[in-house]
Amino acid sequence: METIQVEIRNKNAMSILRGLEKAKIIKLIKTKNAEENSPVQHKGAFTRERAIEMIQHIEKSRNEWDERTI
Repeated sequence: METIQVEIRNKNAMSILRGLEKAKIIKLIKTKNAEENSPVQHKGAFTRERAIEMIQHIEKSRNEWDERTI
């Protein structure tokens, strides 16, 4: 027996796999997606320039907090 990982592209593919499972040809195993919280999942969400702007803003905010006297 061999285990492989498959990416489901549409509902038809899932129904085909369920049919194969019903015919006892394959067994579907649900696993938690390891990349759910991975930064790779968000790749391309921001442009490089926007990401740099955000990093600079965060650093500026951190410095301002360090300078505060409470």
